[in-house]
Amino acid sequence: MGYVFGIDLGTTYSCIAYLDDYGKPVVLRNSDGANTTPSVVMMESEENIIVGEEAKRAVEMDPDKTVQFIKRKIGRDDDTVTVNGMEYSATEVSAYILKKLVLDANAALRQDGILKEGEEIRDVVITCPAYFGMSERQATKTAGELAGLNVLSIINEPTAAALSYGALSGSQDETVLVYDLGGGTFDITVINIQKNEITVVCTGGDDTLGGKNWDEALMDYVIARYEEETGTDLSEDMDAMAALYVDVEIWKKALTSRESVKIVVNGPSGRFQEALTREQYEDLTRSLLNRTKNLLDGVLDTAARKGYPLKAIDKILLVGGSSRMPQVARMIERDYCKTPMLQDPDESVAKGAAIFAAREKDFKIFMEERARKAGVSAETLAEEDLRRGGALEQEFGKLSVGRRGGGKLAIRNVLSRSYGIKTLNTGSTDAYHITNMLLCNMPLPAQITKEFMTAGKDQTEICLEIFESRRMEEYIPFEEFEDQPSLTSIEMKFKRAVPEHTTIAVRFVIDNSGLLHVTAEEMYAHSMLDTTFRLGSQMTAREKGKAALRLRSATVE
Repeated sequence: MGYVFGIDLGTTYSCIAYLDDYGKPVVLRNSDGANTTPSVVMMESEENIIVGEEAKRAVEMDPDKTVQFIKRKIGRDDDTVTVNGMEYSATEVSAYILKKLVLDANAALRQDGILKEGEEIRDVVITCPAYFGMSERQATKTAGELAGLNVLSIINEPTAAALSYGALSGSQDETVLVYDLGGGTFDITVINIQKNEITVVCTGGDDTLGGKNWDEALMDYVIARYEEETGTDLSEDMDAMAALYVDVEIWKKALTSRESVKIVVNGPSGRFQEALTREQYEDLTRSLLNRTKNLLDGVLDTAARKGYPLKAIDKILLVGGSSRMPQVARMIERDYCKTPMLQDPDESVAKGAAIFAAREKDFKIFMEERARKAGVSAETLAEEDLRRGGALEQEFGKLSVGRRGGGKLAIRNVLSRSYGIKTLNTGSTDAYHITNMLLCNMPLPAQITKEFMTAGKDQTEICLEIFESRRMEEYIPFEEFEDQPSLTSIEMKFKRAVPEHTTIAVRFVIDNSGLLHVTAEEMYAHSMLDTTFRLGSQMTAREKGKAALRLRSATVE
């Protein structure tokens, strides 16, 4: 089977798409006949896992057995949840969602005669918020692997949406801003679209801001009103709260097309009901909308410094289900004097991921052919190319001149985070700071070399502690990072002891996939460090093995 697939692994809903034989991105329906699947998981038992609409309905009836909004935990320090008495990592829960998507898509493709018996989906690209760091991206990739998939790449959601827009609109030369307000995350990305080239100018956002926050604001209002009317704290009733979680989303969606909605709550002190107008709801959530505006202003400032001021932006695309709220479009028209386009908010990310997957498949074939001619493995060639600053990937981009939608696109992305190392302040023996090497929004592949000096006499080694942040300053006091673990530490041993203030040249190179190559040379004995590794925390081999075993033995429906 020659097909590859794009998956939008969303906070509230997920979606899978592929390119048909005409190069058109097509979304695959699930077992309920819908194009999107709720990202909700119900653990009936360790062996029986339910994902999707039925699990979403179970939030009200069996809240202790269900988990939702798991994307907000993936790759984080506190990434575990306890469901039905069992502890699961966010990566494993996400793997169940992916497995459900793929099982349903396999069935749909077989029903349509596209997949033969015994064939199944394997090669995929999975999307993530543009502001995800390396830990979150690696955890997303691991989730795909646990689900039995070959994850070709992780692509930013706004970039995927822009790919879908560019492919379907036939755009030849446009600069677009993607305002992506999803269920749990918010991204803004400025992208330049040429005939066969997509260039990300800059990106920003907040991976803890999304439609869920609007739901919670409405929940807080209803809880307060119920207590005003009945004297009872609704939040102390688990069953009432589980029902409210479902209802607030329904009311929010209704207010997208209606001027008012009737709120009805059945609580421990009886029924409460009242009418809520769209204007009231927008007043309740105005601070959330202003948060998106502040972030949008920051991205526009960065874009302007890179030669793309607001007047150079041709279109603003609204992506993500929560961008349907009328207050979003009104704010953009009022404050930026541009009429935004609602760009297939539920499906464009998955469609764009499918387009990118075709490109990644072509690049994989290109690299395998180059590796075969060089007599090395594709992995070895990729590491060698990284040392050269991604020359082969740039060459492939220049060769990518095929028809739009056929996977022949040059994609130029940017760093979503800054990466630095812990260093001593000059002239101090105990005051540390973070020296940023690679800054957020640098074009990928990114590389830089900086010189440092040893601090002690007769030093025999150094430790490079690498930190990730959203900070753009070159130097940041280390006390601001004390509660944040380093992404990794690299020990560099010297050939022999070196004098104080010996110069050490450190070079960072990072590619689109998060592969980091670090070299260092001390200039006294010329000791060398040369290492390549993937940034981001990973499950231990034991944890991954246990999760993989559960996924293989569980029935997912």
